[in-house]
Amino acid sequence: MTNSKLAVKNRVLAIICAVIIVAGMAVGTVCHFLFGGFFNYGGEFASYKSVVVTYSTAEYSDVELIKPTLDEKLSAFNAYEVSCGDKTTGGEVVYKYAPSVSSEELAKAVAEINAVIDTEDSGLNVAVLHEAESLVGGSKAIIFASIAVASAAVFEFIYFAFRYKLRAAISALVGCIANVGLFVSLVALTRLPVGTYLIALTAAVVLITMIGSCVLFDRVRKNFRNDAYARSDRSEVIAISAAESKKINLVTVIALALPVVVLAICAVIAFLNLTVLTPYAAAILALISCCYGTVFVMPAIHSGVDAIFARGKAVNSAKSES
Repeated sequence: MTNSKLAVKNRVLAIICAVIIVAGMAVGTVCHFLFGGFFNYGGEFASYKSVVVTYSTAEYSDVELIKPTLDEKLSAFNAYEVSCGDKTTGGEVVYKYAPSVSSEELAKAVAEINAVIDTEDSGLNVAVLHEAESLVGGSKAIIFASIAVASAAVFEFIYFAFRYKLRAAISALVGCIANVGLFVSLVALTRLPVGTYLIALTAAVVLITMIGSCVLFDRVRKNFRNDAYARSDRSEVIAISAAESKKINLVTVIALALPVVVLAICAVIAFLNLTVLTPYAAAILALISCCYGTVFVMPAIHSGVDAIFARGKAVNSAKSES
């Protein structure tokens, strides 16, 4: 494939990336207004109701002595999670329910439980109803994470401006935004249940994009200094550099993807439940976004940014000569 055809291919793939981002943002926005969240928020970010039962080991030496009573009173509400734990002088059993479960009916069940487990009104054994309201799907955590990611992108811009040139810094920043946007859009489109793993993976996308950008711009700088390309068009040199750095970036992403796949297989074997694959599926989407954006989209972005700077430089030179 000639360099000009490669450049055209990268531009087409960059347009496809933009279309995916727009589609993801559109789907997320529609879901935000119709279904209560831009993402499909998982249990970590979702609102829920819970019945927390605290008991004394002096009266119930083992959780199995109290749990049958609790299960009998609460079985009709279909708890999606039940957990047991130890406290200083006793234990605790927590039942979690979807927000749609009736608070009034749960309150009646809690009153019945208290009447059975605390007949002497000692206060040592008590059931309490809680309603945990999430702030729009954990928006606080995502807002703070967005600030951290934005700070990392600004650091990347400053670093690239000093190490390379302003045009490279702008390309790296736009490429970083494109990769993060692509990842977020894929998560919104696939409707994967979102947990705190999204924050870590978004930060990983920024870091991997920065590393991939360094590989690309190191090659671009080297080739611009190469006398063999002195008469070549700047866009062709960028396309050549992208082709040369492509293998390194692909190998890096594949090397990162292999342990993710291995861990996913181990998780399925250990838990025998496909729902544990959600974070691993999101990690693969993150790596795909990094690979696609760095290998194909970044060269197209840099070619356009470089052309704008070159035209500006030519106009300034013409004005100075006149």
